[in-house]
Amino acid sequence: MIWLVIFLFLLLFFYLFLIFPRFSKKKELLRYQSVDYAHRGLHNEKYPENSLKAFENAIKHNYGIELDVQLTKDDVVVICHDFNLKRVCGIDKEIDTCTYEELCQYRLFNTEYTIPTLKSVLELIDHQVPIIVEIKQKSIDCKTCELTARLLDAYHDNYVVESFNPLAMHWYMKHRSHVIRGQLSSDFSKNKEVHPLMGFLFKHLCANFLSRPDFIAYDIKDAHELSFQLLKRFICSVGWTCKSEDEFKKVRNDYDIIIFEGFLPK
Repeated sequence: MIWLVIFLFLLLFFYLFLIFPRFSKKKELLRYQSVDYAHRGLHNEKYPENSLKAFENAIKHNYGIELDVQLTKDDVVVICHDFNLKRVCGIDKEIDTCTYEELCQYRLFNTEYTIPTLKSVLELIDHQVPIIVEIKQKSIDCKTCELTARLLDAYHDNYVVESFNPLAMHWYMKHRSHVIRGQLSSDFSKNKEVHPLMGFLFKHLCANFLSRPDFIAYDIKDAHELSFQLLKRFICSVGWTCKSEDEFKKVRNDYDIIIFEGFLPK
């Protein structure tokens, strides 16, 4: 019996070691909790997602901005959620196989707007509203982190970073420890493209030991998961993505920060 108790205690200790975050940025995070965040900018039929006009629209309404960064073939940091251009531009190409000059030929959702660079977006926002920068990283190569960090270093503050890839946040832990970082997650067991074991570990935030995040951003549809419910009691929690006023009202008090799209929160 005693050995079973010891085993369970060690198992609990190991679990807590895996999921525990960093606590030292709690006060700094308070400044980011005063606004709601427009998912990929305040986009609509006229202003496409992750476009300069969508970001300008968010600033106009005084919302924070969530945006996605990744690299082109010639190492330009651009703003786009999908790795492939098919949905956003109607071209079946991966962004990292295109130069930035080539990307400028394609239009977002058949509008006049093109995929912007992070540099141009930072110049537009210019600290008027806070930013959540999601780093899109396919593999263990953290070049996106490095080149994004150089641009954000010059921007200085009023931003945080996050990623689904714990190795991206591990890079930030090692090379930009002063920057507030967050771990994105959801119930990966629903994703057939993710190995079941990896899906289980990510779902339960068991890769936090790699990044020791300052906040957890979790899909509001899966927010009942044990590890997230445990951690949100101690650190900043971010809920993504509210897509209606009714949904917003239901979860408003469950998170420190809300990311929304498709409506204007009251």
